[in-house]
Amino acid sequence: MKNFLLLLIPISIVACAGNEETVSDTINENTVTQDSIAMAPDFLDFVAYVNKLEKEIEYIDSAFAKHESSKANFSQEEKDSSFFIMKNFMNSFQITEAEQADYSEENYKRINKKYNSLGLEVWMEEGFIYLMPDIKFLEKKFKGDISVELDDYIEVLKVYFRQTTSDAGLSVEWSELSDMIIACEKYLVENEDSKYAEEVLSNYIGLMNFMLWGLDNTPIIDYWTDETQKQLNAEVAAVYQKLVKDDKHKTGKIIADHIEFLESKNYEFTYEEVQYLTTAEAKMYLGIE
Repeated sequence: MKNFLLLLIPISIVACAGNEETVSDTINENTVTQDSIAMAPDFLDFVAYVNKLEKEIEYIDSAFAKHESSKANFSQEEKDSSFFIMKNFMNSFQITEAEQADYSEENYKRINKKYNSLGLEVWMEEGFIYLMPDIKFLEKKFKGDISVELDDYIEVLKVYFRQTTSDAGLSVEWSELSDMIIACEKYLVENEDSKYAEEVLSNYIGLMNFMLWGLDNTPIIDYWTDETQKQLNAEVAAVYQKLVKDDKHKTGKIIADHIEFLESKNYEFTYEEVQYLTTAEAKMYLGIE
């Protein structure tokens, strides 16, 4: 496996442009392109409308209302694109400065309740609070409009689009991380030719590297129980064994080979020996092109 520096940030956070977006800025790899089809005037009008809206939560309803009044004249590809346009729009919001400055548990509960009701999730990293779109909320908004291909993608997106790390450590249990990984594998094997497969594969690899090597504040190795003999963290060991014994999925083979490496090193390895899973290796293990 080839070494690379894995950024310790929540997976799937996508930066959004500012208020000066154009139609071409908003239409990305998951939406229709000006080269692929001639976009309908109503769709272009919807995109332009959303781009001009200020990135404030009070405009969420206006954006959805515009979509609802325009979608009858959208092609199926444009309807699918609208999901990502709204996802990116909702990804652009920020909490208020007063909310950001208040680190109390009461404030956190208050903003959770406030933003959850608007279709937003509250994520926290290094003391900074982020607002992220709630995929289940978006799924309900677009129910009946999207294609089967996008619907299948949203099913796996609901599993892995969540805060996975915080403050250089996992913010989910090891067993939850395993479930996210298997959901990605299942999607990739069943939807190899999907236009969304590349993004799912990228997330699969990122999640797998957390599983294989841990993070600074969530190591896979138990350094404390027995200082004379390093060993796997008990929870990690249990998840590893479950994955290895799971003959319905191929991720277990990656884990089995990794365990071999760890055993050969007596569970002690240097930073230089850490070799992250690559795209080519993931495809090889999963048997996909």
